[in-house]
Amino acid sequence: MGSLAATCEAISQGQFEDMDQLFGIVADETLPVDIRDLAETFAGMVVQIEAREFHANQLIDELKETQRQLETAQQALRSENTDLKQRLKQLDVTFDEQQAEQEIREIADSDYFRDLQQRAKSLRSRFKDKG
Repeated sequence: MGSLAATCEAISQGQFEDMDQLFGIVADETLPVDIRDLAETFAGMVVQIEAREFHANQLIDELKETQRQLETAQQALRSENTDLKQRLKQLDVTFDEQQAEQEIREIADSDYFRDLQQRAKSLRSRFKDKG
């Protein structure tokens, strides 16, 4: 009985190294049936705890892998966002150039600008004639 109590105390503290003693109690037919049944119950609980811990460790490993994948994806998104920001700045510059070209065309096509060109041409002609 003392051995069973010590083994159960170790199990309650998460130490499963003495499982052989527990199985030895279950197999010892010189012990009362109640003690062997109790030892068998504890052995069953230990198996369930170990199975849960194994499953929990698998889940932790899967979560760590998922976290690693998310970190990799996050880094890729950061890089892509940086690239997209640079491309957007280039598009802004291109847009501004297009807008400037449009404004220049509008000015060049205006009657006022044509009149100025005609006056400049006329002044150049007069200047050349004097020279």
